[in-house]
Amino acid sequence: MAVDRFSTADIFSNMNNDISNTIDVLTARVRAKEDEANKLKRLVNELCAEVGIQILFPGVSDQSAATGPIRSDEYYGQTLTAAIRNYLERRKTAGSGAASVSEIFSAIKEGGYKFESRNDENAKTSVGNALRKTSSIFHRLPNGNFGLLIWYPGAKAKPEDESPIKKRATKAKPSKREQSIPDAQSGQIRVTNAEIRDIVLAQQGEFKTSEIVAAVKAKYPTKELPEPKAPQMIFNLRKKGFLKEVSPRNGTTQAVYAKS
Repeated sequence: MAVDRFSTADIFSNMNNDISNTIDVLTARVRAKEDEANKLKRLVNELCAEVGIQILFPGVSDQSAATGPIRSDEYYGQTLTAAIRNYLERRKTAGSGAASVSEIFSAIKEGGYKFESRNDENAKTSVGNALRKTSSIFHRLPNGNFGLLIWYPGAKAKPEDESPIKKRATKAKPSKREQSIPDAQSGQIRVTNAEIRDIVLAQQGEFKTSEIVAAVKAKYPTKELPEPKAPQMIFNLRKKGFLKEVSPRNGTTQAVYAKS
């Protein structure tokens, strides 16, 4: 009978272990799904910031960010805006908060963020520019440090082109080039930067500039698309980390791009 008792106990013990293992597996899946959802929310917030509207998920933070050493790949493959914000959220989780431009630069570089410039001073300047220009996400404190705007409910985002001195508005005389291009006043409406950006970011897989031009003209057949607008938008999105160059231009062969 003793043997039977121990056998039954072993059975229940094995069942408990199986249940515990199942719980661990499912918990890991839940956390992975939450991380994936947070990444999508942060991307939506970045796009909201790009077009100048209020972010939709102000409370999103990387709950998986550790308070220990920064991983060498923690910010690899992220946009500059995302890397800076994730680092600041990491500091907040660790109980630190706002940081200087130098601290932010050193941290995201350590975490694997790939700067376009190999010169540290130029790369640090790009961090400062991103912090100042994206005032709908980041906020500069009186001591020069930067934090997230959502941390300071009483603070307001400053317009990117804000100037301490308000100058009398004067109507600039259009250049000869501008006079030669039709606009809304002459009866033809131009495609906006936002419309071009939406089409570029909606691309799946690899694409070329000519394909973006064709897509814009197909969607807005009655609007004018100035020749440099699409290449300039692709250049700007590459600079901000939303796009990457898959293969460079080679003679008459256009460069190939894809979303980062």
